[in-house]
Amino acid sequence: MTDPAGVTRQDAPDLALPDLGDLIRAGEWRRALATARVGRADAELEDALSAVVGILEAVRARRAPAARRALRDLREALAGGTAPEFTVLRRHLDLDAIEAALTAVSTRAADLPEQADLEASLAPALTVALTRAEALNTLGVRAAALGDTDRARDLFEEALASDPGHYRAMTNLGNLSLEAGDAGAAEARYREAIRLNAEFDGAHHNLGVALRRQGRVGEAVGAIRRGQRLGMRRSKDDTEAEMKEQFAATPVLRWGRMALLVVIVVLVALALRSAVG
Repeated sequence: MTDPAGVTRQDAPDLALPDLGDLIRAGEWRRALATARVGRADAELEDALSAVVGILEAVRARRAPAARRALRDLREALAGGTAPEFTVLRRHLDLDAIEAALTAVSTRAADLPEQADLEASLAPALTVALTRAEALNTLGVRAAALGDTDRARDLFEEALASDPGHYRAMTNLGNLSLEAGDAGAAEARYREAIRLNAEFDGAHHNLGVALRRQGRVGEAVGAIRRGQRLGMRRSKDDTEAEMKEQFAATPVLRWGRMALLVVIVVLVALALRSAVG
């Protein structure tokens, strides 16, 4: 059985497992979840760790609805958890701080007024481990847009130091290399981003651009087409997730949808009766 984060439940091996408390304190969430699954830990503890991993992965992907949903799952798991590890989890996870951080990183730099202090607006996210890399990546994007490539590179590198799995920061480093005319270095960055997340459309598309600049047209076309397919799938998934969140949060929309379904059913029934008559 595999959870959404790709961590597989297996039979417990003979080797001694890492201490879950130590992994939680170190912020090694995927290892903690894998250890909990392999060691057949308390189900509520697995749910809590899965929710933390879900927040981290949603933040990396800039999927705000998924991050908020994972945070709700985490609140529920922490509220009822009784395993000893929950004491460590509650001590290291400030849910209100995480919620404020998610709000901060959900605002795109381009959506802020020009006079806005981006770093100040991202302050809540810079102090939370689950969102720090995303905040640094956002600052790097702003620096690159302003032409400060050295600062942008430093920020992207710092983002990766904070979260080595942040594939968008890796892709942005590739973008800097591509803009500097080093298509080979850019290709290496893009391939590493794809290794981190094979479904990231941006890395596939930009890899195609880097390959084309090296004269490898056939490979370039394949990479760009894959990026386009993944981009269309992502756009569809994101739209559906946002609509579901809006319906769940707005009773009027939920009841309106139900009323519309009732009207459709009635109209279909009347049409069938007319056809029979």
